[in-house]
Amino acid sequence: MKPVTYRFTGFNTKTVNEIASVIAQALKPFRFSRFLLGCTFQNPLSDEAKLLLKKEFQPVLVRAVEKALGAKADFEKPEVEMLVNFNQDLVFFSIKPVFICGRYKKFSREITQTVHYCYACKGRGCSKCGYTGVLTKDSVQSLVEKHALLLFGASGAKFHGAGREDKDVRMLGSGRKFVLELLEPLKRRAGLKRLEREINRAEKEKIEVRNLKYCSKDDVVAIKAEKSDKLYEARVVCSKRVKKEQLSLLLGRELLVEQRTPNRVKGRRADLVRERLAGIKRVEWLSDKEFVLRVRAESGLYIKELVSGDAGRTKPSISSILENECECRELDVLRIIARKAKP
Repeated sequence: MKPVTYRFTGFNTKTVNEIASVIAQALKPFRFSRFLLGCTFQNPLSDEAKLLLKKEFQPVLVRAVEKALGAKADFEKPEVEMLVNFNQDLVFFSIKPVFICGRYKKFSREITQTVHYCYACKGRGCSKCGYTGVLTKDSVQSLVEKHALLLFGASGAKFHGAGREDKDVRMLGSGRKFVLELLEPLKRRAGLKRLEREINRAEKEKIEVRNLKYCSKDDVVAIKAEKSDKLYEARVVCSKRVKKEQLSLLLGRELLVEQRTPNRVKGRRADLVRERLAGIKRVEWLSDKEFVLRVRAESGLYIKELVSGDAGRTKPSISSILENECECRELDVLRIIARKAKP
């Protein structure tokens, strides 16, 4: 994120305490306890003079800023970084994000995980998106962040999920891990239990969040790197009649699936063939042309195409095993199962 810039005149004629007062006034809306301060000195000065100022003047300025802000200088984990530029009479402030992690459940088949901006106008608003800038009214991201932005006074947010599900797929069980990154927050601490209750009460028909806690940027990297199996439940509809005894061909089977990037996403994904494992854990016959399938699948396996076969791009498939054209009408993620680390 670009730092916030403030311009002041006559920096070079101000005393240390006056500079500290200017900085404190500019940062008055923000609550924080740790900062990092650096200085850029005038170009006409020699390197030796600049080095001397960094050694002798900068520590004095840091102590004055500590007093003016009621905060401590911290080189390891600053919450605000500032650069005093005497060359241009500028002060640059960079407000560090606040990271909150947790899990979410998604109960609606009408909302996406993240905000989908209009491909035509890139979020600016146009006739294709009804001048909203987005393609869907709600998302897990928008429903969570509208409460968090208000509570923390943040200027914006980024949503990081441990994988994602399609818009029409529910996320059930214990939920999916996520990290919410709050940008330029006025407050760095607020009641996360309160935030949890507010979201769950206001959005109870759509989503639920749980186990909210503060975390760090490292957690974003960690959840992005996680590879987990998923337990899915699919409602399958067939073009021809299927008998109960035919479903015994499926139950208990462990499949090594060769899946070429599905037709529906190949414009956004590299067109590759990937091998993934899938185990069929439960089959429940519902009617002559309908049954429920429960599958444990390796990360990266597309379940809708495992059912349909995707015109031969997924082999084997439920359609090929039953010799019947099958379609996944509804899909739920029942559980995300962390893989055990290899010894």
